[in-house]
Amino acid sequence: MFSFKEILKELPLPPEVKKSIIALEIAQKNWEKVISLEFSKKTKPLSFNSGTLIVEVPNHYYLQILSSQTLEILEKLESFVPSDLKPLFKNLKFLINTSLENET
Repeated sequence: MFSFKEILKELPLPPEVKKSIIALEIAQKNWEKVISLEFSKKTKPLSFNSGTLIVEVPNHYYLQILSSQTLEILEKLESFVPSDLKPLFKNLKFLINTSLENET
């Protein structure tokens, strides 16, 4: 059985697409380690494009708190990135999705 990374390596995708897939996987896999548990349960990394991670948040409160922690979040995310892909995470963008309000 092949791992996701082995399959991804063999797919004929442009390097930027592969990089985006890897970045999103890193962010989703480590999100609970990057931000507090309270915030990780109500937010989620949604997509990655050209160095920017898009994160869904349930409301303006979460957007404001996480915006103030952007540098810290980027540094923590970057700590999970293999050295051959650094720097990967350069910016955060937040997208309000009120349906996340009811998730636990």
